[in-house]
Amino acid sequence: MSIHLLGIRHHGPGSCRNVLEYLQELKPDLILLEGPAEAETLLPCALSEQMEPPVALLAYQPDQPQNAVFYPFAEFSPEWQTICYAMRNEVPLRFF
Repeated sequence: MSIHLLGIRHHGPGSCRNVLEYLQELKPDLILLEGPAEAETLLPCALSEQMEPPVALLAYQPDQPQNAVFYPFAEFSPEWQTICYAMRNEVPLRFF
């Protein structure tokens, strides 16, 4: 078992290409991705025909909506492509 850490630039299309190449080469058993753990149940929606980037997750506590966190995803986002890779290849993906 090996652990691989892939650093990315959220807005860099080159990062997207590199992440996809690494994932295809590494064929991971599990992927950890920055994001709200409460949203993991939404991950399979990434493969829906009705889900077309740009899309976003909005996470907040009902009693403190002013502290919301916004997770935008574009087609060229490394995070979006990682989610799609995991769903297509049935690789467990966990937000942390």
